[in-house]
Amino acid sequence: MATAIKYTKPTKGLGLSNVLFWATVFSWPISLIFVLMAGDDVNLKYSQRIFYYHLPANIMCFLSFMVYFIGGIAYWRTRNRKWDIVMVAGLELGIFWAVIGIITGAIWARYAWGTFWTWDPRLTTVSIMMVVYISGVMLRSAVEDPTRKAALTAAFGIIGFVNVPLVYFSTRWFPKGEHPVIFGGDSGTPVGLEGFMFITLGVCFVAVGLLFAWMLQARIRLGHMHEELQARRMTLEGMENE
Repeated sequence: MATAIKYTKPTKGLGLSNVLFWATVFSWPISLIFVLMAGDDVNLKYSQRIFYYHLPANIMCFLSFMVYFIGGIAYWRTRNRKWDIVMVAGLELGIFWAVIGIITGAIWARYAWGTFWTWDPRLTTVSIMMVVYISGVMLRSAVEDPTRKAALTAAFGIIGFVNVPLVYFSTRWFPKGEHPVIFGGDSGTPVGLEGFMFITLGVCFVAVGLLFAWMLQARIRLGHMHEELQARRMTLEGMENE
């Protein structure tokens, strides 16, 4: 049987939430200034600038699914419903950042490859990953029992994460694809970025990372509030039936 959550005050965690929110608000305009100041790429010219947000979005996608994976293992070990909230947060954020990565990647590919989409090994493995996780969301929504729902979500989180390393290493294991090797390529820096362009990428990583952290804690906090409301409603219904 799943363990009930020990509920906390709704205001708990607001301090961290406010810090992350305002840090995100300030960091994004700064990142945009850096992106505008960065020099043009030799081949892609101005269009290359979308890469500064494309790469961090994909990294946040991987981190989100790792949160989902860790939450799944923790739930199987403890059966504590607080890990179900963590799993859902990781799952939803993973899909969100994957969509951002796919959209920005398609725009980049239009100028780099002359097409928005091709069945490159990286793009193919990303598509498989999205199908798996969206299937997990649909399956979860089809189950009403909270304990069974959490168990199925945990199973998808553990099994689905097998595909995540395949996405990352697809550019190395299938070198004939169109997608470049981002880290550890011949240049030693992400896709050959150097100097101010490399610094700009770091600034964008901070901005996107802060947004990811704020969204993650906000989603987890929202999940706890929802669970508490459900518990109070059940208590009131029990009192009315007595």
